[in-house]
Amino acid sequence: MLPIHVAVGVIQDSEGRILLSRRPDHVHQGGLWEFPGGKVERREDLSQALRREIREELGIEVLTHQPLITVTHNYPDKQVKLDVHRIVKYAGRPMGMEGQPLEWVAIEQLSDYPMPAADQPICNALKLPDSYLITGDDPADEAAFLGRLEASLNQGVRLVQLRAPGLTSEAYGRLASVVYPLCQRYGATLLANVPVEQVEVVEADGYHLSSQQLLSLSERPIAEDKWLSASCHNPQELQHAGRVGADFVVLSPVLTTTSHPGAEPIGWERFSDLIQHANFPVYALGGMETSMIQQAQASGAQGIAAIRALWCER
Repeated sequence: MLPIHVAVGVIQDSEGRILLSRRPDHVHQGGLWEFPGGKVERREDLSQALRREIREELGIEVLTHQPLITVTHNYPDKQVKLDVHRIVKYAGRPMGMEGQPLEWVAIEQLSDYPMPAADQPICNALKLPDSYLITGDDPADEAAFLGRLEASLNQGVRLVQLRAPGLTSEAYGRLASVVYPLCQRYGATLLANVPVEQVEVVEADGYHLSSQQLLSLSERPIAEDKWLSASCHNPQELQHAGRVGADFVVLSPVLTTTSHPGAEPIGWERFSDLIQHANFPVYALGGMETSMIQQAQASGAQGIAAIRALWCER
């Protein structure tokens, strides 16, 4: 049975709040809050369906939109494919044209609103920024390392992976104990890149798995209230990331990169095809520059992940 194809719109106001609507009690998933949208009808493309549904539900005209995430979810009685786009510009003032209640909700409060299970990856995508810093060279000079990290945070980085493979576990833990409060001071999220057996002893907002660590797992290794990311390079690893409950991943190498010159790049077209089947946000990694964020998002990515492009000089 083919999934029901649904066009979904994410609308933000000038304060960054997200528009939610409440489903009628008598329909599938009734009484829950959702992002507005509806079924793509025969002979409609996604853009036509999105514009029609938003007009019918909210009385506004969608002017421009861009892809955010695609989610396929199996309910007991049906399968849905959500093609989720961020509404960049629209004309008019949203109203509940079908009598449905509407709420403008701060991103950090989305979890307070009961939603269908298929909407959780959308919430994750909204909470994550468009760039993911992977820290640079091992911090032999800790002061210089922390100075570069703070410079990056000062430039707007809000998602950090602390990668320091040359450190012992004890030295890594000591560094993380300094890096974590620094990230907190800037409102940034810190993910520790450590062996799975260390995730309970390194303080961070979440943990990043290498592809080898990912494939060694059969279930999620940490609690749901922590972020879990992973490195992926092919469809099999993307599928396994979904099975173990990763919240987001990096997919690489998208372009030729100096750190792995022998690796064959995926390219943007293949990247876009691969992430169509991933039910979580995906960052493009490999040869990235900050100028490529829009290209990445147009290809369906959350944004870019990088070391060099995001790791500031002091």
